[in-house]
Amino acid sequence: MKIIWALDAFEDNKELNNKMVQCLVQLQLANQAEIEPVYLLRENELILPTYELPLWVADNSEAAELILQEILNEYNLSFLSKPRILSHNAQSQAGAAEVLSDYALEAGADLIVVGTHARHGLQRMLMGSFTDALLAESPIPLLIVNNQTHHVTELKSILFPTDFGNHAKENFRQVLNLAKRFDAEIVLFHIISRPMENIFALDTHPATYSYEGRMLTIEQIVEHELDHQTNKAQMWIQWAANEGVRAHYHIDASFKPIDDLIISALRHHNADLVMLEAHSTGMSAFFLGSATRNVIRRASCPVFVFPREFYNRQAEIAQHPIAPVDL
Repeated sequence: MKIIWALDAFEDNKELNNKMVQCLVQLQLANQAEIEPVYLLRENELILPTYELPLWVADNSEAAELILQEILNEYNLSFLSKPRILSHNAQSQAGAAEVLSDYALEAGADLIVVGTHARHGLQRMLMGSFTDALLAESPIPLLIVNNQTHHVTELKSILFPTDFGNHAKENFRQVLNLAKRFDAEIVLFHIISRPMENIFALDTHPATYSYEGRMLTIEQIVEHELDHQTNKAQMWIQWAANEGVRAHYHIDASFKPIDDLIISALRHHNADLVMLEAHSTGMSAFFLGSATRNVIRRASCPVFVFPREFYNRQAEIAQHPIAPVDL
């Protein structure tokens, strides 16, 4: 397994780097992974380090390499590959994300580990978000760590929000693979969506909705969905058991915002990792929008995401099957 560690050594956020390092240590212990630190250096970028550089350093590329190596020396991680500086002339976050994505694909990476500063509002609008751009550009799964992520000392519980759709089946295989590596349990988390179209409503009659060709009240729809999705969840739990993995399910029908429900489920189940589907139908189709970004910024654990381009790439190579991502 090969991991690209997208490191910003020149951003003054040592705590975020420390949290990424803890994730990398856990991944390396479980997978004997090859981990390559990578820094994206814009060609006209001005590096202003907080300490003096040798006088012989003549250009930013040399300065970046020296500073990056000095940062890495603090962690004393013997399993790291030689760090790489990727020089580019992209003037946008999307362009930089494309540079990293292309390199990761060319290098045969299975995973990109990246940190996010979880900026909100005007600050995020002005500075942009490299992680958001990477979510849109990367054909490779991402492991994202934010400033609120707790220190990762073990991985024993994985929350997997899912709609039980076709993409979810493929992703669940990856979740099972990861759970087996860490001897972790899986929490299948399904959210029942509120019906959108009110077909018939009077003050003297309960509102009814069109559901699978029938007119039902919201209570009847919820009851039907609970039975239907519970059956699916139980089948997937048996699937996990056949793979030697412990799993249980949690189905929510409160109709609260998806990101709020996921964050609440993370806390309730004390999850060490959440794995999100970024492109599917139903609940998953909403993930790449504001819900995904909100979960990434608010989660108290690392967030593993299968980005949109991951599925596009899988569709392109469907006629030439390859082995699943080895986590």
